[in-house]
Amino acid sequence: MASPIYEPLRAAIRKGEGDTVTAQEVIDALGPRAFGLSIIVIMAPVCLPMPPGVPTVAGIILSIFAVQMILGYKSPWLPRWVKRLSINRQKLLNGIDTLERRLIWVERITHPRWKFMTSGLGARLIGVVFLILGLILIVPFPVLGNLPPAIAASVLALALAQRDGLLTFAGFAAAAAAVAFTWKLALATFGALNGYFS
Repeated sequence: MASPIYEPLRAAIRKGEGDTVTAQEVIDALGPRAFGLSIIVIMAPVCLPMPPGVPTVAGIILSIFAVQMILGYKSPWLPRWVKRLSINRQKLLNGIDTLERRLIWVERITHPRWKFMTSGLGARLIGVVFLILGLILIVPFPVLGNLPPAIAASVLALALAQRDGLLTFAGFAAAAAAVAFTWKLALATFGALNGYFS
């Protein structure tokens, strides 16, 4: 049975013609849950083997959305250069499939509750965490180094899309774990490089 949260994403990605889909095309098709669903779409390619620049672009877009959430925007806005960014349609669908498999158990237990955590000040707090995760994604880490922040951002985005305040706390915990993992990875990478060049 198809998951109700991911079907709008697939429909948005399939909409249109050609082998590629632009960021603006996806956002235009998502409707009122555009912030949460858009961030899930943005994180999907990071869960697949992709060229090094993909997590950086995802981090930039996530950071842009995060600032807008902190400022109280109700729907996402993208700069013109970001609107034109495109990705292969089938690869993005594959990314959604991968992300769904990773988060399907989470999605099954989500439903609207504690809505104050996903609106008003709660949404701004989520925006702050998104900004931290976005800045981490911008940094080019070794293979799989960007996966924990991408998963954490996806959990928070799912909470936002589902208006699930309880899941928001799980997303905050995942974000804290991702930050800790990234910090340890950064220290290990720095230590290895320092040892190599010394």
